Amino acid sequence: MDCSPYRVAAGLLAAVQAHLADTRAGAAQRIAVYPHAAPAIEFGCNMAWVGVGSIAPIPGAKGPCGTSGWTLDLTIGVARCWPVADGNSAPPTAAVDSAARDVFDDGEAMRRAVVDAFDDMEFTVKSWQPMNPQGGAHGSTMTVTVHVGWGAFVEPGSPMLPGDPRA
Repeated sequence: MDCSPYRVAAGLLAAVQAHLADTRAGAAQRIAVYPHAAPAIEFGCNMAWVGVGSIAPIPGAKGPCGTSGWTLDLTIGVARCWPVADGNSAPPTAAVDSAARDVFDDGEAMRRAVVDAFDDMEFTVKSWQPMNPQGGAHGSTMTVTVHVGWGAFVEPGSPMLPGDPRA
């Protein structure tokens, strides 16, 4: 059991990106761990994220990190560009069908990523939900709960990304 919720989220994000590479639409161009469930989608499409929804104690449990056990709710998300037609008219049916296929492939990539990232941890997939088009993007999210310890700071176990303002 990992003692850093950030490391758990970052490991899941790496697995998501690896499995997205095998989909019709390919790997996401922008990926990040978010300290909340979802990013602002208006910053672009073709992005993937893992966001923290909540962390709650497991009553009466004792984890290997010297603290109580915790449930970590994570939201995996993938946003893709929604097809747009000239003149702001409805997109062609074939483009909408293609977008639907991309979203279902992304959902399968998320499912595979959860299985890979949490192969030695207790987890529960709560739901997968498509997102309506908004701001030129659409996509889907999956919510998963995993049991973690919570007894370690993020560093030094997780290297900072290049450009981190705290570096």
